[in-house]
Amino acid sequence: MSAVVVGFDGSDLARRAVLWGAEEATRCGAELVVVEAVRRPMPEPVFTPMSSPVPEFVTEETMSRAAQDHLAELAAELRQSFPGLTVTTHVRLGRPADVLAEEPGDLLVLGSSGRTGIAEMFLGSTSVELVSTAGRPVVVTRSGPLEGRVVVGVDGSDTSTDAIAFAFEFAARHGRELLAIHAFNDAGWAELPETDVDHVRADLAKLLEEQLAPHAARHPEVHVAQEVAFDAPARALLRAGEGAALIAVGSHGRGAVTRAILGSVSHAVLHHAPCPVAVVHRR
Repeated sequence: MSAVVVGFDGSDLARRAVLWGAEEATRCGAELVVVEAVRRPMPEPVFTPMSSPVPEFVTEETMSRAAQDHLAELAAELRQSFPGLTVTTHVRLGRPADVLAEEPGDLLVLGSSGRTGIAEMFLGSTSVELVSTAGRPVVVTRSGPLEGRVVVGVDGSDTSTDAIAFAFEFAARHGRELLAIHAFNDAGWAELPETDVDHVRADLAKLLEEQLAPHAARHPEVHVAQEVAFDAPARALLRAGEGAALIAVGSHGRGAVTRAILGSVSHAVLHHAPCPVAVVHRR
């Protein structure tokens, strides 16, 4: 991994995202790139603290200068807390989603919402747009637990395979256990005889093990637990996410029409997970 890119807007949630990104960049030996987008303002007078106020108009230049000052302070703090970490900051003019989409890097990290967010559990519009369209993994951070296991959803799709790879690599870097969940949501199973349910569970467990096997071989140091859940996938993942360090999901599952549309499972997990969520797109 060459660079971890973090979107910053001055909010507490964005600051947490930066700290998360700094930790990840340190473990990956990658550069940390912190980007703040400045949008063209409507002219409005502000007053400088002088004995006789002198009006000064908010311009792109004044906003960019203020953002650069904030980022310089943030970078100094990061270099102190993470010695040896290469920190680069950029102030870009434009929509945050456009600016961050164009910033090169292997991983994009965002806060769950920004200044306009109602609550931490609601995604801001920038996060929603980027996790739906980015061609790289996107992590949406929260202030929830960071010390627990890594949870990954498995459904047999190509994006699920990429999510498994991401989850194994993350678990290996952080010394975490991994829980892989395959959820079976066919309502008809409840009417089957117990022996048939056992057969279905055994078949799904075998498929799950086959999906995990090549990744487990590459990361023998990661302890892996497997679960076949007769439940809605999103509900199973959210339940497992209590106390987790991360939930990893593919950008869409079997029923996706285009990669620009998140699957219902990813959407539900992103909006309700109590911990950071990684949405892994096909490269």
